[in-house]
Formats: sequence, structure tokens, C-alpha cells
Amino acid sequence: MGKDFQLRLLPWVPEACIIPDEDIQWLVDGQHPDPKHVLGVQVIGSHVVLRCWISGAQSVTVTNTEEVFIPELSDAREDPPEQVALLPVERCPSECPWLFERAFEFVGVDDKSELQNWNYEVNIQFQGGSGCTITYPHSLGALLPESFLTGFAAGLTETPLASMFGAHHMELRSHKPGLWGTRFAVWAPNAHSVSLVGDFNYWDGRAHPMCCRDKFGVWELFLPEWDLRGQKYAYQVASPELESVIKADPCALEFVDPSDGGHDAKVPECDDYSRAAWNGSYAWTDESWIASRQAKFGSATWCKEPLSIYEVHLGSWSMTPASSNYRDIAEPLAKHVLDLGFTAVEFLPLSQYPCEQSWGYQCAAGLFAVDRRLGTPDDFRYLVDTLHRYGIAVLMDFVGAHFAKDEWGLVNYSGGPQYEYEGTVGEIPGWGTARYNYAKPEVQAYLLGAAHHWIEHFHIDGLRVDAVAAIIYRNFGKEEDGDAIMAGKGQLNEDGIALLRRLCAEVRSRHPGVILSAEESTNFRWVTDRPAENGTERQRVEIRDLGFHLKWNMGFVYDALSYFGADPKERPQLNTFGWKTLAWYLAYAFNERWVLPFSHDNMQPKSLLDQMTPIGIAGLEGKFAQLRLLFMYTVGMPGRPLMFMGSEIGEGFSLTNPIDWELAAMDPNKQQLRSWVAKLMKLYRQLKCLHRQEDRSDGFHWLDKDFSSRCVYAWKRLAKDEPEAIIVINASMTHISQYYVNSGDTSGAWKCMAATALGDCMTTPRSARVVLGRAKFATELPPMAAQIWVPCECQEAEHEVAVLNFEVQHKDTKPGDELRLVGNCAELGNWTVSEGVVMETDAESFPFWHTSIRIPSDIRTLEFKMVAVSSSGKEKWEPLHFNRCVSIIPGLVERVTCEFGQV
Repeated sequence: MGKDFQLRLLPWVPEACIIPDEDIQWLVDGQHPDPKHVLGVQVIGSHVVLRCWISGAQSVTVTNTEEVFIPELSDAREDPPEQVALLPVERCPSECPWLFERAFEFVGVDDKSELQNWNYEVNIQFQGGSGCTITYPHSLGALLPESFLTGFAAGLTETPLASMFGAHHMELRSHKPGLWGTRFAVWAPNAHSVSLVGDFNYWDGRAHPMCCRDKFGVWELFLPEWDLRGQKYAYQVASPELESVIKADPCALEFVDPSDGGHDAKVPECDDYSRAAWNGSYAWTDESWIASRQAKFGSATWCKEPLSIYEVHLGSWSMTPASSNYRDIAEPLAKHVLDLGFTAVEFLPLSQYPCEQSWGYQCAAGLFAVDRRLGTPDDFRYLVDTLHRYGIAVLMDFVGAHFAKDEWGLVNYSGGPQYEYEGTVGEIPGWGTARYNYAKPEVQAYLLGAAHHWIEHFHIDGLRVDAVAAIIYRNFGKEEDGDAIMAGKGQLNEDGIALLRRLCAEVRSRHPGVILSAEESTNFRWVTDRPAENGTERQRVEIRDLGFHLKWNMGFVYDALSYFGADPKERPQLNTFGWKTLAWYLAYAFNERWVLPFSHDNMQPKSLLDQMTPIGIAGLEGKFAQLRLLFMYTVGMPGRPLMFMGSEIGEGFSLTNPIDWELAAMDPNKQQLRSWVAKLMKLYRQLKCLHRQEDRSDGFHWLDKDFSSRCVYAWKRLAKDEPEAIIVINASMTHISQYYVNSGDTSGAWKCMAATALGDCMTTPRSARVVLGRAKFATELPPMAAQIWVPCECQEAEHEVAVLNFEVQHKDTKPGDELRLVGNCAELGNWTVSEGVVMETDAESFPFWHTSIRIPSDIRTLEFKMVAVSSSGKEKWEPLHFNRCVSIIPGLVERVTCEFGQV
């Protein structure tokens, strides 16, 4: 503040400056609509009033640091006061005598505008005897930049929404360099008043009234000197009818763990928007992954990359009982997914949600916050970072269609519909939730800002937008309109369609390489961005798609499950719209770019295994055989395979009973199924014909659409300049001793890369030769059989190996003894000691033994032990009750050190 003017103390408050009783009552009730017009610096004519509202204060003084205050009398011999006491306003009730004020006469130039920027400090003595000195919050003026608020009102997202709204411990450098504290801001345009409440003010709605930026409906407050990190907070919002409700912060970055019964937000401790100045940023290690992601999926050829997805509900996935948070889960999950051969993990919604039974799909207010049940935001970052280190992409479900109507959440946030539409459009009756109002620019900014937040601050590689139909159709959720909506003939919501197009355009532009998929359950045309090629319906209609990369194909899943769940005797007669059921998919397979999702939706109330033909008809082995057949059919068809956790061992999904991996490990049927899934996922990546042309009709050719009604299907997958593959399945209980496959070649040899049948999972490759001039070869098809054939000249695509350098200490060996490595692969003798690797030592290195082994890429987990062999041939195995294990990452060189018999 300059010294061109001074403030002369007055012994009383002039009548024109007296605060009205109505304002006092609003402060006392915690419902003041505009505290900045009565608190802080108030200029009234030639007078200036300093007024403070401080809960629990017994006395308040202002330090005369810049010699602004001069005495009441003009006697030059009287020194300026060092402290000026603000006087209590006697009209406050005894239960909250927290209003203090002092009037001054303005002395100096006529321009009083500089007073508005005076951030004065107050010395407070509380009733309990404690005291402090702070910059008075209501003297700080406007907090959020006008440019940001103007952009927010227009729906813009260039400035991250959560960097402005929500709670942030920060330095308010724009107002006063060195001034630290916590800033709060919330959009509540319909509110009569908003107060900040939390642990720090005993949830008293009178303590901290917030100031309104009238034009934008935004309320803000900065609490200087207060480090509130980790403390709970919320907003007490009074409606125009003066009904007050405690509301959670829509842009909160952290919440409490709801399993403790709470739903309150917390001032973030893991705040990437402001913490760099005080706690450092998270040390990401995935720079090379992000660059690789952009190179592969950020170009026009992204659709040629293999994408196989393992869907996970983190709250109930656990390899061990101790895996209770994001960090504990990271390594076991990454190794499990790598071992199965999937290229991506997709998590069910990760945002904070109140109800366990909703699986995260009914968020009430926490769209920007990581679910606190399993740890902090940095714990989750560690999980993502770990998956990236293992070469696994991370996708997540993003719920932008609706939100739960918990009173403390977004519903009627400021006394009426704010985030949701008014009237019936704002309801989704079947779910009991509220639908976002996509017509409001601020709601658009909220949803788009959340999507960008997850990508930018948690390095998410893809968003699967949930319930797209609820965004597209105004009448979605009304039972009487169900058939019309499923046929793609519902009442279109142009606001929602515009939002989806904008989401896809912004993400593609700002985050090249991030994949967008839509869970759209109707026949809406069109969802994905792709050219109108021959053989597609797009060739015959005007095209204006939504811009997604991929669309979930629930119809494919339901048809496949209905087929494999039927009695094999009835399957020859099963059809869909006049097509053989398993062939119907190819009638529309190339209209969109598809994900083929056997997801969480298909695991309730029964697992995929339990949905196969009843055990009384097929037997237990028959159910497993059919599930293996289903997975081969899915991987062999055009589209990206998705499988929900536990499906690889035939398990179902239960929130109360996590998957028992140890029990499953002792079940031969489950392990056989798991091995089959891993083999299929490996072939999907290796054989380029299975993923290079998934979206093109010239990448698929029928050989047999069950013309003979024997439940036999055969087709060919092709890719330009790549070897082709033939998939054959026998979905009957009949053994076919001679089935002729029309290879299309005049001659040559074919090799069976994978085969399964009723009761077993055959892994020994077989070969067949096409007789010159016949263009076909014969194969034997047992009941429930599936086979994939490739030309013999087709070599496996993955040639990378891992190199393991072993160094083992064994003090008890003697000259002439040997130390051997044995394990679960041919390179280690398949547990046969005589075939194991003999380690080396010499006089200089003894008792340390060493060797180097090259491990093929198809081995993901190497199990091994050491065996000491004496000069007389006596074997001594390590006395461990378990096998040693090491995860194999192709292309890496890893050092393995251990001591014989010691963990």
C-alpha cells in the first residue's frame, strides 16, 4: 500500500457506516449471500471501515506496519499507534460475538481504489487464550482469474478445471508474495450463500462465509497461514429458500475412505496442481512408455496394433490376502497380466464412489478423485507406473452419463438442478440416478475437465465411456421406450451427442495415443471414426460419427453366450435374424471398430463357466471345453478381445468373495483353461493376421458357415503381406474323424498352432499337407474342438528372449561336485536333473557358481531350483517348500543372485 494517504482513527462508527441488522443476522445464521460487501475493507464516502468476522475471537487488532493509521487528534506530538484495536459489534448474539470493526476517516488523495488491494493483517486473541496473526481472508478480493472464469462459463477446458476449483494448499503470489494458505472455490450459481465447513472449524457453517463472483456463480475463499492438508472439508450450501445442505466438493482431489462410513472430501496431500512448490511431484518412470504409446496409437495406423484387454475390479482382485492397496496390487497384477499375454488392463470406474454394490458406476461427486479405499492418488500412480513398466496399457471406465442422487453429492447442488437437467430428462428411472445437463457449458467443462485430468495426471492410456446410450437418447431408461432405443430410434439428445464429439476431438488432439471406446448398447449410427469402405453400411448413408476409436459389441457377446449355453443338440437350429447364430456377427462386423467384451456385465449372476451348457448335459469337462471354444471363437473373430478377471480360470465375480487364486491353482481344469487363455493371447499378438485388419472385410473369409448343420464353423483371417490363419471349431458333441479344410492353396503344408477339445487341451503342434490340385487338407475334429492353423512357413513373430545371469553361493560343495539348475522349461530340463544346466565355478570364484541362460519369450514366469550333485552321483535338492520364481520380460537382461537353500 502506498503512503499517499492515511486513515485517521474515529472513536465511533458513523451512522452511514453501521452494518445493517440483516447482514449481522445472515452472518449469525451462516447464510450471508455477499460477505465481501460487509467484511474486509469497506469504503463509504470519506470513511473507511475495517470489519472482521472471526469465529472464537475475543479481541482483534491491526498492526500499523506502514504507518497508515494516525491518531484521532491532529496533534503532531502524538505518535501513531502501533496497534489499532477493532471494536466488537455489540449487536451480535452472545453465542457468536465474532464481529469486529473500526471506522476511519480517509486522509489523502481522492482516489481510494488502492484501498481495495490492501491485504491487511490482524492479530487475534481467542477465547481459549491462544492467538495468531494472519492476513484477513476477506481483505484479499477476487481470487480466481477473471479469464479462467470467463472460459469456464463458455465451457472451455484449456485451463485445468481442478487447478482452480476444489481445495489447494498454495502460495497466493498473485495477491501477496510469500502468502501461503489454502484456497477453496466451488461453482454454485443458484445458491443464496455458501460457507466453508470442515475439521478446522468444527463444521460450523457460521465460521467461514465464502465470497461470490456474481457473474459466474462461483464462490471462493482463501484461508491464509492455514495448512489444512489431509483435513476434511465440505460446503454448506443454502438454497434460495434458505434451506442449508452440506455438499461435497465436485472437484475434490481426495476423499476419506468410505468404508469408514464417510463421504467427505479432504484437502489433498497428493496435489499435482500446486504441490511442486512444497512436496515435489510424483517421480514417474514411464517416459518411454508414453512416447511409445503415442507412436503406436497416435497415428492413423493405430488400428493395426494388437489390443487385448483384461478387465479388473480392483476392490476384489487380489493375488494374496495382503494385497489391500494399489501398491500391493501393482506387481502381482502386472505379472499376472503379462503371464496371460494381455496387452492392456481396463479398470472399472476409479473415481470416488459411495456404494460398494454399484462397482463404481454411481459416482455422487468425486469424478476427479481416485477411490480412497485402496490408497492415495500417489499409490494409484505407482500402480499405473508399474503396469507401464511391464509394457501394459491402462484403460479405465469413465462415467459421464449420470450420477448418484445422494443428498451430499451433485444432485440439486445449489438448491435446484445444476449439474442435471430439469424435469424428467434429468432422471434415468431404471437406475434411480440423475442425468448430466450437457447443454450447460459449465457441465461440459466439468466432464471434459475430469477426462483430461485422468489422462494428464494419472497417465491413463484410454477411456471407456460408460452408458453412451444414456447420453445419446433423452428417453433412455424409460421402459416403454426400450425397444425403440435399442433399435437406435430413441429421442436424440443433441446436447449429449455434441459433448461426445467434443470429448473425442479434444482427447485425440491433446493426447494422441489415448484410446477412446464407447459402451453403446444400441444401433446408433455411427459411433467410431472409420472410413466408408466397400462391404459396410456406411457406404450407403451419410456419415457423421461420434469419433470414438472403438465400440463395445454387447450383441456379439449375448449371441455367443446364448449359443454356447444351449444344448448342443439344439445348436444346428439356432439363428439370429435368419443367420446361423455364430455367423450373424459378420453381417455387421465392419460397420464399426469393435471390442468383443466378456465383461463384468456378463458375470452376474453367473460366471461364464456357469453359463455354458448345463453340467447335466455336458458334464464338468464339457463346460470347460465349451468355454475354451468360446474364447477361441472370440480371438479368431475380427475385434479386440476383452475378458473380465477370473474368467481365465472359470471364476465368477463377487464383491464379498475375492477370487481364490490359491484354490484355483490346485484345480487341473482351471489351470488348463488358464494356459489356454495365455496361449490364445500369445497367438493374437504373434499372428499379425489376427489383428492387422480387424476392421476390414478383406481381412476375413468364411470357409464354412455350418452349411452342413454339424455345428462346424471355419474361417480364414488375413492381413496384407502377412501369413494367413485358419480357425476351425466343432461346437457339437460329435466326433468328426475327417473334416476337410478348404485352404485355398494349390499345395503346401499347414501347422496346427493350438488345439483344444473335450476333456483336454492339446498343445503338441500337428501338421497337414495340401495335396496338389485339391486346395484342402483333412483334420480330425473331436467333440468341442477348436484349432488354429497357419502355413508352415509362418514363423512366430516374437523372437525376443530374456537373458538371465545366475550367481549362486553354495559353501558345502566340494571339488568334483556339480551344481545344476532345473526348472519348468526345456532350457532347464523340465525338472529333470540330468537335463538341467550345469553351473560353472573355479578356484578364484568358489563358492560362487554362475551361468547364463536365454529364456524364450513365451515363458512369462520361470520356476526353478538348484540341485547339488556329488562326485558319486548323489542328488541333493534345495530344502525349500516352494519353487523359486522370476518373471520374464522379453528383451531384458536380468541378474539373479541367491544362496543354495536360503530365501
